[in-house]
Amino acid sequence: MLLLFHPMDGAFPATYVWNEVRDRGWTDRMTVVGLSVSSPYEHKQLLKDRNVDARLFSDPQNGVAEKYGIVNDLDGMTGVAEPRPAVFLVDGERTVQYAWVAEEWPEFPDYDAIEAAIDDER
Repeated sequence: MLLLFHPMDGAFPATYVWNEVRDRGWTDRMTVVGLSVSSPYEHKQLLKDRNVDARLFSDPQNGVAEKYGIVNDLDGMTGVAEPRPAVFLVDGERTVQYAWVAEEWPEFPDYDAIEAAIDDER
């Protein structure tokens, strides 16, 4: 399974990440799950707009991101946070086989490195 943490659905980094997922056909090869602070309604629209067959989960309080240690406090917005962009490739035994976490916002993963990790996992 590929677990993707991404910024709010309307933010340009979310668009770029999900376009890559679609264009590389990752959802045809494995389960891809996304998480952000956006609502289920926004997720539904993002999937439709990007033409992606994935599962997106809403984490409005950022609790899952806190557990992964990837909370990104938004500049100038006291008490408002979202996950830093991050990618985790998890095997059937729930062991992380590949991980990437953004150092700053916005930052994008090395999609070729993710692709190589997916190929190695197969």
